[in-house]
Amino acid sequence: MKKILSVIMLGVAMFTFAQDKVINYNQLPQNSQQFVNKYFGAKQVGSVLLDDDFFSKEYKVYLANGTKVEFDGDGSWKEVDGNRNTIPTGFVPAKITNYVKRSFPNTKIIKVEKDNNSIEAKLNNGLEVKFDRNGNFVKIDD
Repeated sequence: MKKILSVIMLGVAMFTFAQDKVINYNQLPQNSQQFVNKYFGAKQVGSVLLDDDFFSKEYKVYLANGTKVEFDGDGSWKEVDGNRNTIPTGFVPAKITNYVKRSFPNTKIIKVEKDNNSIEAKLNNGLEVKFDRNGNFVKIDD
């Protein structure tokens, strides 16, 4: 019984300490800072949060215009969410941006998210277009 209680208390303690912490922009990994500077400009940064839960790190950058940019612990981008506004796409594989321009000529990308296996682009018409890691079209969700 004591072991079970100890495990539960450890879990609660880890959950309690796994909260976002406000950090300075210059505490972001260098490649994250370069990404923000290149595509948004450092002057647009409103706040930066670090989510460190003992198992993984994640950085969240909130821009003045409402855009959120998420980075993994290594500083690689994971998600850019324009909060219904168009986002820059220079970091998105050209295969994806070309597909969107060709297939949906009057739409813009407002969110892009990547994981180990896929990249998903959300368009301002409500569609979500999924691609494999190499930028090949997989499917459309609406």
